[in-house]
Amino acid sequence: MLSFKKFLEENTSSTLEYHDELNPKIWDGMQLRKDIKAKLLDIGRTWVEWVGLPESAVEDYILVGGNASYAYTSYSDIDLHILVDKRKIDNCPNLIDDYLKDKKQLWSLTHDITILGHDVEVYAQDIKEPVPPDQGAYSVLNDQWITEPKHQEVNLEDPSIEKKVTEYIEKIDDLISSNAEDESFDKLKEKLRNMRSSGLKKSGEVSIENMVFKELRNKGYLDKMNAYIKSTQDKRLSL
Repeated sequence: MLSFKKFLEENTSSTLEYHDELNPKIWDGMQLRKDIKAKLLDIGRTWVEWVGLPESAVEDYILVGGNASYAYTSYSDIDLHILVDKRKIDNCPNLIDDYLKDKKQLWSLTHDITILGHDVEVYAQDIKEPVPPDQGAYSVLNDQWITEPKHQEVNLEDPSIEKKVTEYIEKIDDLISSNAEDESFDKLKEKLRNMRSSGLKKSGEVSIENMVFKELRNKGYLDKMNAYIKSTQDKRLSL
């Protein structure tokens, strides 16, 4: 995530990039570097143990997202997904999704793990959850591609990207300056999540919706919004 200082800095240029090769810091051609593989497995297994998941429920550790595609930047996280068969997890099956989501958030708050300058984000993904089309997915455990990323025609200067980014930046700034209620921020965050999810399902990493989301994240506006929400909640709960 960007530091508080970075998101306060004015940044008007686009942060989006598209390359002819995978991130050479992480990949050796189309093969995951051995030291990166070892470190990701170490992180993944540590997370599984910390969460208390049974080993029998873990099917694989996969690398997805920008660093499994040609659309990576210096801001891109390393998205490590733990493929889990939730049917093999005992106790409170109706609560397991909320439990894993809470554990992900708690892990993010209490850990700051990076690999060669990229933040590592860990997420538990059910084995039934499909990988979006045109999105790369690499099995770290088996050291092979599940789905290879495809080169696509990408227009990073599409005016609709800048237009939507500007709209959301203004919306976030307006909510903060007007001291909006938490509910207003919750609605906006849900809208952003749905927008990105829809884009990933439709066109993968290079969808307009996902690129808008990445611009907001890279420019620090998602951190800015979350920091404001946390600050106001802390003040309200303090005496």
